[in-house]
Amino acid sequence: MNKLHIHILSIFSFICLSCQQQTPKSQIEQTAVDFCEAFYNFNYPIAEEWSTPSSLSYLSFLASNIQQKHIEQLKAQGTAKVSVVSSEIDANSERATVVCEIKNAHIISPISGEMQQISVLQDTLELMRERNKWLIRMDIPRQNGKRNHD
Repeated sequence: MNKLHIHILSIFSFICLSCQQQTPKSQIEQTAVDFCEAFYNFNYPIAEEWSTPSSLSYLSFLASNIQQKHIEQLKAQGTAKVSVVSSEIDANSERATVVCEIKNAHIISPISGEMQQISVLQDTLELMRERNKWLIRMDIPRQNGKRNHD
């Protein structure tokens, strides 16, 4: 009788765990949140893990502008918090767009080197599916303020 209960419990556990696979929508949203939490808290090595290869030069450039005073300001002002506003996957499931709201965002001007704290901002992220993994495409912004999406 005891073995029967264990067997039934293990089958039930297997069914529950297999049903918890992430949907594509939850995958893109989690990727966007993970990226934004790293990006807006100046953790660029982690942000790179969620980025396309074409985004790495931009992230490397941003990382080169981080100074100790910025890290100290971030610690004093608190970290950024991210939530998803909306998300959309294209018909062939190879591209997606996620709009995130970032509270307590920190932005460093690459020209002046000054850090600005923004209470709330929205960031629209473009995601691409590469090797069955969703990645953020973060290109260098053009002078008109829009990102280059080739």
